[in-house]
Amino acid sequence: MRTTINIPDFVVSEAEALYGTKNRSKAIENAIKDAVKFHKLKELMLLKSRISFDEDKVSLLRKLEISEDKKHGANG
Repeated sequence: MRTTINIPDFVVSEAEALYGTKNRSKAIENAIKDAVKFHKLKELMLLKSRISFDEDKVSLLRKLEISEDKKHGANG
């Protein structure tokens, strides 16, 4: 998508340096992708404290799943 935005030169220059490119579009694209990933990860970390699970039960279920896969000849 093509768009026009106003970004201070020093911000674009810093992004170019961080991403090792002189291609302004690529530097900005990478910065936006990283910002999206960062915020998604931040939201996920907030959920971590709200979700509780029994680690022993999860471990047991994983072992049972692996056992079933071996019984049925599944690879993976």
